[in-house]
Amino acid sequence: MSGIAVSLLVALPSFVPLGFSDYDTAVHLAMETRRDLVIYFRGNGGELDGVLLHPEIRWYLHQYVFLCVPADFEYEGRRLLDHEAFREMQGRPGLVVVNLHDPNSPHYQTVISAHPLVKSRYAWVPDYGPEQVRIILNLPNWLSLTQRSMLYAVSVHPEKPQSIMGTPHPAMMAHCARHSARQAQMQWQHHADLIAASSNIQQESGISFASASEVVAESWGMIFGGENVLEAAFSCVEAWRQSPGHWGAVSRPSRYYGYDIARGANGTWYATGIFGY
Repeated sequence: MSGIAVSLLVALPSFVPLGFSDYDTAVHLAMETRRDLVIYFRGNGGELDGVLLHPEIRWYLHQYVFLCVPADFEYEGRRLLDHEAFREMQGRPGLVVVNLHDPNSPHYQTVISAHPLVKSRYAWVPDYGPEQVRIILNLPNWLSLTQRSMLYAVSVHPEKPQSIMGTPHPAMMAHCARHSARQAQMQWQHHADLIAASSNIQQESGISFASASEVVAESWGMIFGGENVLEAAFSCVEAWRQSPGHWGAVSRPSRYYGYDIARGANGTWYATGIFGY
């Protein structure tokens, strides 16, 4: 990320008081002030202009460094959107959040939210309005792209699953990262040893809970020809919705929770959720 220097003006005067149109300036300011960077890759239609100028969203954006660049801007002979750092945007306009607030974070200088303006194949997934952008901007900024994608997918489901109302705990997130990666490596959807996992989480973290449950899922990417991380997250939430047992765990209020997802060499994504009650 830091190696990309872009300087350009955007013909969008209404955004000038809100943020920047110079990539290099925005990145350096975010690093200096320890804030994350929100990038609006603006398409010709300016689909998110009204949303980002909404008074509530403007207030949230002041906690970030905000940058607006045109979606078709070219850098070193190719579009900036086509750079590897932005691969989950699928070359489309939309919103990106980059972790620049914590040099000690394992996710520093990486994309932690990627929201291309593409229609999901799942009818329940909403378009981007003020509520959806507010959710993006309020996701915990210490999480990874895969974890934040899963949290977003659960948060926007119209049935409002209550597990997401608990506390996202690093030990829970770490379990989900490990088990999702294990499933992806094996290319096999399966549960962890929940009793052992619960004991390890409590011993290592010092938190306590009376009981726990776990959900796992695999995306349908191989059927549909591949998915980016966000669509895979929607796919796994949809799979849980079709299983009463899994959906009961996702819907139930929890004290602590974790979610993550990982992609296997077969192109399928494997998700894990764990909840402590």
